[in-house]
Formats: sequence, C-alpha cells, structure tokens
Amino acid sequence: MTTRRARIVVPGDLSAIAFARDRVLTQAARWGVPLAGGDGEAVKQVASELINNAVVHGSGLVTVGLYYQPHEGRLLLVVHDGNPELPKHRRVTAEDESGRGLAIVRALASRLGWEPTERGKKVWAQFDVPVRTTKTGRSVLLWRRMRAFAPLSYVHNLRTHLATAAGP
Repeated sequence: MTTRRARIVVPGDLSAIAFARDRVLTQAARWGVPLAGGDGEAVKQVASELINNAVVHGSGLVTVGLYYQPHEGRLLLVVHDGNPELPKHRRVTAEDESGRGLAIVRALASRLGWEPTERGKKVWAQFDVPVRTTKTGRSVLLWRRMRAFAPLSYVHNLRTHLATAAGP
C-alpha cells in the first residue's frame, strides 16, 4: 500500500507556527484525508501544539513530516527539532498559563510518542481516520476491526460471502 508523504521545513520562530500548521491542513485536504466533524480541528490543534513546542523548546529549523496511509486509515504528524531533551509531562495548576500541550495532544490523537534522533528528537502524533470504502460499499475500517477480533478463517469466509452478495 502507498504512503503519501509531505515535508515542511520552517525556521524555529514563533511566526512560523501558523504557516506550518496551515500547510499541514492544506496538504491533508489535497490528499483527500477524510477529516469530518471535529477531526480537522483535532489535527489543527495537535499540529499547533507540537510545532509550538518544537519552536519554543527546540533550536534551529523545525521539520514537519506528514504521512497518510489511505488504505490503513492512518494520518501521522511528525515534528523534528534540534533539542535532544525529550518532552516532559508537567503537573499544572489552574493558575499556570502553559504546560498542558502534551495532555491536549494525548487527548486528541490516537497515539503519541517521541524518540531521540541524531540531531535532536522527533515527536509524533497519529490519527485514525476513516478508510476508503470497498467496491461492495462496506467500510474497510469495519473490515480491519473484524479481522483483529475474529479468527482468520472466519474473516476470509466472510469476505468471500460479502463479495458474492454484492455481485459483480
């Protein structure tokens, strides 16, 4: 299966955050990523948080990678910065003006992670998005969920049955 890829490089400056975030959303729209309802807002907020963290806590250029696997239902946002220090969760109080970014990202993304690189670190967030439908009109996302919970032989038999029921 194909993975669509885009790379955005911006200076480590606060003025670049909105530009990079908007490029992420524009690229996702160009690829036809199904971001209905609050999904688009979630991607927008997570992109803002991760890029902001890279600009504020990192050094040098910030590289944003966007990866879309349409047949797997995955949109992955990866932000690289020059600071090797890994992100830290902070305890915040009602009076604190910052420190909630990673908690927001964790709440909005399907998965979140980070790891050191040769020149700093990368922080990533993954979103599960709807998968394109099959020619039978049944959702591939449903198919993936069934495959995960059902015995393999049952799923193969069901797939044959669904294809036969749909006709040529």
